[in-house]
Amino acid sequence: MSKFKHVQQGFSLVELLVTMAILGIIIGVMLTAIASNTQLNSKTEQTAQATVAAQQVLDDTRTSDPSTLPLSGADPVDIVNVGGRDYKVTLRYCVPTPNYCSGNARQIQATVEYGGKPLFTVETVFTNVNSTVANN
Repeated sequence: MSKFKHVQQGFSLVELLVTMAILGIIIGVMLTAIASNTQLNSKTEQTAQATVAAQQVLDDTRTSDPSTLPLSGADPVDIVNVGGRDYKVTLRYCVPTPNYCSGNARQIQATVEYGGKPLFTVETVFTNVNSTVANN
């Protein structure tokens, strides 16, 4: 009679369970990192779009003569759609330092909100600049 040697190959149940547990932990960490990165990208996109919304409203205001703009108070809220989102842009005049408000200059603060939360605020001064060139 010949003797046959049976070689058993493969993994035991314990080895498979340990491997699956380790893979589960690694996949869990990766999914958490991906979700966090997606949330950060969304917030960054909203902030960039809020900046564009503020720029649009300020550009529209820039076409006005600064002396015709109010010395205090705020404009009604402008709704600006950027990237499919509606942002609320509010312009306030001569806040917080009215020192920059004079006959032909206005300090303007633009605040952009989305979902009831302020996302972006910028301040600028609008004025008329007159330049003359002397002809000799």
